This record gives sequence, C-alpha cells and structure tokens, in this order.
Amino acid sequence: MMKKYTLTALALMTVSGLAWAGSGAASFQDLDSNRDGQLTLDEAKKSPDVKARFTQADANKDGKLDAAEFAAIETMPKETK
Repeated sequence: MMKKYTLTALALMTVSGLAWAGSGAASFQDLDSNRDGQLTLDEAKKSPDVKARFTQADANKDGKLDAAEFAAIETMPKETK
C-alpha cells in the first residue's frame, strides 16, 4: 500500500514539475531543497506564486506541501491585486 502512495507521489511530482517548468515557474524538485518530498513555507518562499498560495494548498494543514498539494496549486486562481 505504501509503495502505491510513493509511486503516486513520484508521478505527481514529475507531472507537476513538467507543467511548472513549461510555464517558467519553479518545480517541486527545485523548491524542495532538502529533498524530503515536502515543501515548507521557507522552501516555498523561493517562488512568489507558491508562497502566495501555500496556506490554501496545504489541505491537511500540517504546514507542509506534499506533491499532490503542490500540484493543486496549478488549478488555483491567481490572486488579483
């Protein structure tokens, strides 16, 4: 069961990374500086778009974004000022 979740997370990171790379934005792998598979707010600060949506994307409210939460940022509306 754990292997299935790990493979799903890796697939999401890859797809997410490719989509963000195509848009010129930072990928999950670029932001995950300690390579633990999660983004903290400090790591997310390297990308203004991710930082702005961090709290909204943190679905389980653990203070970190996993690959699925990061991928969800792509579908969130951009904030207008």
